[in-house]
Amino acid sequence: MTEFTRRFALNDRSLSRRALLRLLAAGGAGALLAACGGGAEPTPTPATGAATPTGAARTPTPAATPATSPAAGATPTVQAAPTGTTEGGWPAYYPADYDQIVEASRGEDRLIVYSIMSEQNWAPVLEAFNQRYDWITVETSDLGSYEVFERYYPEAASGARTADMIITSAPDAWQEFISRDELNVYQSPEAQYLPDWAQLAEGVYVVSADPLVFIWNKQLVQTPPKTMAELAEMVQANPGDWQGRITTYDAEQVATGFAAFWFWIKKAGEQGWDILSRIGQASVQVQSSAGRMVDATLAGEAKLGFFVSTISVFPRYPEAEPVLGWGLIGDGTPLNTRGAGITKAAQSPNSARLLLDFMLSREGQIAWAQGGLTPYRPDVADQVEFHLNTVIAEIGQENALPFSFDPDLTDQAKTQEFLSRWKQAFGRP
Repeated sequence: MTEFTRRFALNDRSLSRRALLRLLAAGGAGALLAACGGGAEPTPTPATGAATPTGAARTPTPAATPATSPAAGATPTVQAAPTGTTEGGWPAYYPADYDQIVEASRGEDRLIVYSIMSEQNWAPVLEAFNQRYDWITVETSDLGSYEVFERYYPEAASGARTADMIITSAPDAWQEFISRDELNVYQSPEAQYLPDWAQLAEGVYVVSADPLVFIWNKQLVQTPPKTMAELAEMVQANPGDWQGRITTYDAEQVATGFAAFWFWIKKAGEQGWDILSRIGQASVQVQSSAGRMVDATLAGEAKLGFFVSTISVFPRYPEAEPVLGWGLIGDGTPLNTRGAGITKAAQSPNSARLLLDFMLSREGQIAWAQGGLTPYRPDVADQVEFHLNTVIAEIGQENALPFSFDPDLTDQAKTQEFLSRWKQAFGRP
């Protein structure tokens, strides 16, 4: 396994803890990985336009377990989409009247997308999209996970021009959005070629998935840990070497951090609390973003970070390759996803349907990979450099931990007890 490099800058966006808790409250996580991990795992090959791998390391997977996902332990087979296109350029398996959506889009004035991805993430996607639909001008934003909704609501209420599509990873905010009847439910013709979990709710589709990993300064750490248990042993063996030199998310203030620790502990149990307590003896630096963890590690302020989002790690390569190492966490790698849906107030709904279908298509998933995101569609696994299947193949399905709709997250007593134990483990007031 190689250490993958990226030439497209990525943007780390942390969910607020309040946001995550309300929606993560609905289902289990194991089915997601079962749905993606079935069958033989292909060996990924670099996608066109992707950076060349260098160094040595491991690899990641995605997240998002909907209420409609199969039972845990099931391994459904997702059929590969047939090849072939129409004269218009869209897949031949699309409905016979799909051209009506295409023609209707010609009369629409631009397509506005409120997203949590940067221009660099979007660049290969929009380039490929406009090769097919060159009359559609797409305007994308790079906002916070909640900000996309906070901007949309007043604009929609006043009748102002607002987002035709929203892409974000705030599951609780998505549920509120749906309950307010603001989602324009659309059934994509690509759905039949996606895992069941890829539809978070009817009309809300997963566009990518990204893991939270170990990172380390190669000049300061010659033998990095492969598991959290190994990290605890390293700290215990040489506590002075690690004082103030480990970094991770703040689980109390950052929802991504809270979820990462929550789902890791869900798997590790009481032994996990012991591991965290031993790591916590090193006066761990907690951060509000993965980007800050990467900066601290590159600067040598931290020797190692854990639960660091790859969306902030990959863009540092190849420049950071001599200093920065990364790898999956063998006893539990947390995973995050982001969903996309069309808004009820959309003034370019047909253009939005075309973009949604494209993002979910084989071509769109490859373009997302070129933009630095992690694709999950099974029939592109052998066409991209970094894919969900590679994570499962390396650490095992049981060690890939997607953020899911866990009913316990709606129990305030349980979440408060969890936070209390987390603060105790890391010596937080």
